[in-house]
Amino acid sequence: MTVIYIVLAILLDGGAALVSGLIPERALVVARQPLVGFAAGVLLGTTFLDLLPEALARSGGRGGLILGVVLASLVSMLILEWALRGRPRREGGLAGVLLGADAIHNIADGAAITAAFMISPRLGLVTSVAVIAHEVPEEIADYVFLRQGGMSRRRAVLAMAAVQLTAGLGAALTAAGAALWSGAAGVVLALAAGTFLHIVEIDLVPLLLDAREGQARPGTLLALLAGLGVALLGLSL
Repeated sequence: MTVIYIVLAILLDGGAALVSGLIPERALVVARQPLVGFAAGVLLGTTFLDLLPEALARSGGRGGLILGVVLASLVSMLILEWALRGRPRREGGLAGVLLGADAIHNIADGAAITAAFMISPRLGLVTSVAVIAHEVPEEIADYVFLRQGGMSRRRAVLAMAAVQLTAGLGAALTAAGAALWSGAAGVVLALAAGTFLHIVEIDLVPLLLDAREGQARPGTLLALLAGLGVALLGLSL
């Protein structure tokens, strides 16, 4: 049953990420800022209320190790994105960098969903909600960028769909690791916590603080609080 939950969650995540191709592009620009606020709230709440407590509970008293894994995950994601963004760029290179960074995030998302469901259906559900919540505004931003770069609607959606498949790779690696080592799920949750913090810090916060979106800030703050509320609600499931 756990495998079915994982597959359904990853498929739902991939489908939600492609919703931008079905919505009028003008509406995407208007909706992006509140969605970013909501995603930031869900990710922060899920990280500190669910992922980290579960990872620490399964650490066997080695809390320092878990926090070290979180830090290593955060730094590794920063280095990977720095390496991608620092590569020489030919025509269309920016799109490649964008999709490459998205693939890294999707691998981490697939791993997080798998590790969470291995621990409990509740944690799996909460983590899946957090993943989908941040995936939608991120993919909207990616889609808008690809379209502004001259890519056709069809090519942009197909490119994003191909990148979504990398979540399956993260799921498979986590399942294989758990089969070899019983402590893998807790460590993967710590890795996911670092990844989620990276996404908030690097991808979402700059959008929240974008001066050009200043008129949307009151609504965005409410959306962020709503995201935190969803994470808190997950504790009662």
